[in-house]
Amino acid sequence: MIKLLLLPAILLLFFSCASSTLNEHAPEIKKPMYAPDYDNGDSIFINVKIAIDEKGWNSKTPEYFKAELKKQWDQINFRFNNSDKKKQLKRKYRFNPDIDDIVVYSGCSYWGENGANTKVINKMDKNIFKLVVVYDFFYEGAEAGEYGGGCGNDDGIGTILVINASDGMKNKYNDHFGVYTYRAITHELGHFRGLIDLYAEVIEAENNPVSHEKFMPPHCLMNDFCYTPDAESYWSDYAIKIINKVGNQKKADLIDRMMYEDFPDKMLVSVKKDGNPVAATVKLFPAEYDEKKWSSVIREVPFNTYQLTDGTYNVADLRKLFFVSESLWNRRHVFLAEATVGTEKKYQWISDYLMHDCGLDGKKIYELSFSF
Repeated sequence: MIKLLLLPAILLLFFSCASSTLNEHAPEIKKPMYAPDYDNGDSIFINVKIAIDEKGWNSKTPEYFKAELKKQWDQINFRFNNSDKKKQLKRKYRFNPDIDDIVVYSGCSYWGENGANTKVINKMDKNIFKLVVVYDFFYEGAEAGEYGGGCGNDDGIGTILVINASDGMKNKYNDHFGVYTYRAITHELGHFRGLIDLYAEVIEAENNPVSHEKFMPPHCLMNDFCYTPDAESYWSDYAIKIINKVGNQKKADLIDRMMYEDFPDKMLVSVKKDGNPVAATVKLFPAEYDEKKWSSVIREVPFNTYQLTDGTYNVADLRKLFFVSESLWNRRHVFLAEATVGTEKKYQWISDYLMHDCGLDGKKIYELSFSF
């Protein structure tokens, strides 16, 4: 998990922590009437329930938070839609923060039975709100087990945590209204719409002892464009396909189920030399996360080896190659494919997002081809 303000992060696990209660003494504010999230054919409107830690809330006036939240979510809405540089989104998106009925909580900010997300969800109207954003302006060190913000889900309710959980920022006011925060929240909203962290699949050349090549997924807010200025912000074609398919859906395990269900069924491996099928050996070297390097590395021991006697090999169940189980958290992300013909070798990358992208195009077979 990233140890900064609110960096792009893979979906948070759910953690239990010290008891947390909503502030029953918070000032009563007249609650506005909200329509449930809806799609009018041009735009998708999504209500956002806002929660703020008690110490943070008491450090400023309600008017301050209302003004800053309105400004920030205007920035988020602009960035989310402006990142569609090719005008491929089927709908515009409008995220509407409920700044007139902010929930003030005390205690644990982190996910779990006693976490702020549970307390807030229990208090709100789940027919109206499907997204909760928790702001922790004063990290007090009680939120053991996690060191960063991110996005998760609670039985279909999207949950985003904005926090700077670093030891150096304990008991200090953390300003969550700077430019990097609204950009990071936009990234987290990508997760809310079903997108994976593409940055987690980057393989640096120095971490690839097999071919010494770098693997870089496409430019995207879910990859290297998370913190770029709005003029440079960009949803990849792959991200756009997912956002369009998800639309206004709200359900648990959205990312897990979408990728698994849309994965191609098979992978056809083929090798040709001078245009003709040829016998070859194809090895798949897996990428694994190295905690010491804080990045993924290619292992030199192949995960699978295929012998192509007639120039082709059919990987019959492609899901089994990538998914240890159907869970997002139990998946192999990237392989380096090596084809050998005689003494010659050639390389290609394959990854879960490439497979998913193929499946989103309606293709049931992914083709991995080498030409010598």
